[in-house]
Amino acid sequence: MTEMKDDLLNWASLQSSNLGFNTIVSLQPLREQASLRNYFRIETDKGTKIGVISEPRSKQNKLFKTHSNFLLENGISVPAVEAYDYEKGLMILEDFGDKVLQLEINSENRESFYKNAIKEIQKIQLCNTSTNLSILSRDKLEEQMQLFDEWFLRGFLNLVFSDGEQKLVVDSWKIISAECSHQDYVLCHFDFELRNLMLKEDGDIGILDFQDLCIGPYALDLVSIMKDIENPLSKIEFGEYLEFYLNELQCSYGEVKLSMESLERDIDFAGFQRQFRILGTLSRLHLRDKKSFRLFDLIQTLKFLIEDSLKYDELKALSELLKEKVEPRLEKTLRYL
Repeated sequence: MTEMKDDLLNWASLQSSNLGFNTIVSLQPLREQASLRNYFRIETDKGTKIGVISEPRSKQNKLFKTHSNFLLENGISVPAVEAYDYEKGLMILEDFGDKVLQLEINSENRESFYKNAIKEIQKIQLCNTSTNLSILSRDKLEEQMQLFDEWFLRGFLNLVFSDGEQKLVVDSWKIISAECSHQDYVLCHFDFELRNLMLKEDGDIGILDFQDLCIGPYALDLVSIMKDIENPLSKIEFGEYLEFYLNELQCSYGEVKLSMESLERDIDFAGFQRQFRILGTLSRLHLRDKKSFRLFDLIQTLKFLIEDSLKYDELKALSELLKEKVEPRLEKTLRYL
């Protein structure tokens, strides 16, 4: 890592004349991220920038830059890519500061944060979508849920289901992916958690980690904040924010046929897809990438999946299986880490 930091420091120094600073005062690592990128705050004599070290010649780096430009052109507040070296995997980004909504949220600002975040989701959904974005087809939605079996169930918990239990899970994935694929498809950030939202100095919300931008079910971004792992909503709050989303839709489109009941169902099923996927993704992050700082997020993620799937007759057996067999195994596994 020291060698990579030196590469970033030397390369960033060469960008000084183009980026309006003379010297670099310090280079400090930022909080650990779930991505494979490493982020640093570059303090210069003329302010701060964010330095990024990522895999050299990665297509993901090109996508990051492309998506940043696309979102900025559509009025979405994301960090501008101010300098970029594809061969070295280095970038310099605009600095949005340190106020992550996940850490800034409290009883006094909670409502305004959530409502402003919902407005940002709707701004993203109203963007003219780019033709080169991936589309989350029904097959793709189901494929993403399979991470649960490979990385969480077998890999992390060392748990193997019987043939009957495995069929129950696979059948549930088919139900969930079918429900999600019937939703309206819009532009999705795909990881719209409070940890990826910043409170900027001007009071606006800035949006990070948009590299997985895609076309998908409209409820995927909504459920990311409505079922935020570290900030579970009360039933009253949940209902209030659903109503706010519908009212904002009406302001944008006029008459809206979507009911509260349909919206809640869509959010739940998008949540099931996301929760299966996240259980697998966070386990893979721990096992393959040696990043274990989000392991305990597995508890709330599984809890959401168990509690919400119990509401639907076609998923009750799934909920019971997860409650009886998976949840105790997860608690035991985490206890002995």
